[in-house]
Amino acid sequence: MNGNWGKILKVDLDVRILEDFEVDERLYRDYVGGSGLAARWFFDNKGWEADPLSPENPLMIMNGPISGTTLPGCSRLEICAKSPLTGIWGESSLGGHFAPQLKATGYDGIIITGTSEKPVYLWVTDEGVELRSASHLWGKDTYETEDALKEEVGDRRAQVICIGPAGENLVKYANIANDKGDFAGRTGMGAVMGSKKLKAIVARGKKKFNTPDKGRYDEIRKEMANIASFSMVAQALHTYGSNVHMEYGMAIGDTPVKNWREARWDEGVENLAGVAVTERIQTRTHACYACPVACKRVVEIKSGPYAMEEGPGPEYESAASLGTLLRMDDMEAMAKATELANRYGMDTISAGSSIAYAIEAYEEGLLTEEDTGGIKLGWNQPKTLVDLIEIISHREGFGDILAEGTRAMSQRYGGEEFAIHVKGMECPMHDPRGLWSVALTYATSIRGACHCADNNFYIDMGLLNNRDLGAKRTKARNARGMAAQTVAGQTKANIANSAVICLYAWNSLNGGRMKEITDMVNAVTGFAYSERELAEAGERIWYLKRAIGNLCGAIREDDRVPQRLLEPHPEGLSSELARVMRPIYATMLPLGLQRSKTVLKISSKLTYGVLFPYLYKLLKASLYLIPGLWARQKRLEAGDAEEMLSRRVDFDYMIDDYYKLRNIDKQGRPSRRRLEELGLKDVADELHG
Repeated sequence: MNGNWGKILKVDLDVRILEDFEVDERLYRDYVGGSGLAARWFFDNKGWEADPLSPENPLMIMNGPISGTTLPGCSRLEICAKSPLTGIWGESSLGGHFAPQLKATGYDGIIITGTSEKPVYLWVTDEGVELRSASHLWGKDTYETEDALKEEVGDRRAQVICIGPAGENLVKYANIANDKGDFAGRTGMGAVMGSKKLKAIVARGKKKFNTPDKGRYDEIRKEMANIASFSMVAQALHTYGSNVHMEYGMAIGDTPVKNWREARWDEGVENLAGVAVTERIQTRTHACYACPVACKRVVEIKSGPYAMEEGPGPEYESAASLGTLLRMDDMEAMAKATELANRYGMDTISAGSSIAYAIEAYEEGLLTEEDTGGIKLGWNQPKTLVDLIEIISHREGFGDILAEGTRAMSQRYGGEEFAIHVKGMECPMHDPRGLWSVALTYATSIRGACHCADNNFYIDMGLLNNRDLGAKRTKARNARGMAAQTVAGQTKANIANSAVICLYAWNSLNGGRMKEITDMVNAVTGFAYSERELAEAGERIWYLKRAIGNLCGAIREDDRVPQRLLEPHPEGLSSELARVMRPIYATMLPLGLQRSKTVLKISSKLTYGVLFPYLYKLLKASLYLIPGLWARQKRLEAGDAEEMLSRRVDFDYMIDDYYKLRNIDKQGRPSRRRLEELGLKDVADELHG
């Protein structure tokens, strides 16, 4: 078999049995790999019946066919299980350097069931597999664990995925770490790992995977690397990291402030955006395995209360969730809080969102100092933020309450209207009032609020489109066409999470088209997919996951977003700038397609010397320079009723249109006919029987 080994390691921690099982090639063709193959195994073994923290819940660590290859952005793998945070299907993508080592052991994945009596770690090589005691590692953070295990196995090239104290203490949004700066961050996969007393998995392999045509593989790899080198998306991410988005996001009302209450906040951009981080605390950049984008930041704070040694720096989601969302503009405190969350092993989005809910609940009198253990909660409290990260990870005092997440807290204390989550998972740091399609993205994501469940976010910014799947690009803040765009984007996202490739990298390859991903998958597997056939596999995977969500208890009424994210901001005014930036980006991006080093050099100097360092200020100034925008902004400031009404996200139209396109019934289930068309008759029988 090419690209895949056809073999998965199954570990039963109850009886300490480690065994291999073979996977039929048809399943690889139908479900690709990664989260698609994991979902098929989960369904076949009735994983939805398990409690998320029970021994029966399977933890699945799965490569895709292009995972761990030298193709650009293919350093990722998928970690899946029933989520302890949401109670439904959970999956999380992990970058770094673990995927290539797992591939080199001769396994396509590892499936773990049961619970060990004492802490253990799994040592996997191409020569054998072994369970070893991890009692001496229990309590150590993820950085310490990784260093200790590399020394213990005697090979610095070995790669480690592990949990920290948050996973050990079953924090509902605990994550799994690799390489000290890469995380399977969402849905609480670290808590599942902790419930099994599995501290870590260490992989070291030397096997070389087969390709059907080595010459064709090398040709595709060089072609993709060349395309990425001319991509303005890749250049922006390399220069300022994912936090390059904050300048633009704050200007259009996409970056949340003060628990999604405030539209814009100048100090947040000045002190927390990627440009500021680069200028003040960044020391160098870092990349996942074989990735030409190198979007990772490495930072250092040499002195002061938030001093930290050189290590991974904050991404956009952390800078927003532990910064602007809390109206906290201390860069060093934000970076330190991020480092602690990384070390202790927990998702910064859910952590920041849980703290933001608690602050507002405290202000509303729903939480008192008796509940918080004497902690006085409020906005822009750097020291309190750092202290809260500590107590959440160890479930100490008030941290034990915060560790349950926003949904659980709001059900206990009230204030559900400002507990910002979908299906129990806290919303990422992108506001539907800035980019309307994100509302539909969050509502219909299988795992709960997720901006990577489709490519709407990138399309609304003008960075790419889904024309290759027959979906026209919609207008900014217009509900028409959003459903078709979302369906196509979900197909692509499921291919990405099954193949497996980083969305940043794929979107840097001529705008996330089907052609490039199909060429890469075919070069590795030899399956000779057409673009339509691979897209159908993406559709099949989506419908299977949707059915699993239904079997876990998710219904149509769960496909909603908090009303706060659909109405005008309670404080401050959003702007019309989203309408301006899409055509600007659409004009600039083709420059990268010229494949001209001269054009690239000129555009780079303009982009990184002028545009990004001053983007927020330039966008604000543009309001005064463009007559149509200025007029609408003035009407908004004057409280014009019609203008205010136009700011409401037309969610009802989008979701109704979506259900029609997806053939979703009144219970939220895919129709039997659609499931059977995709070869999922057994799923239809289980769901509709």
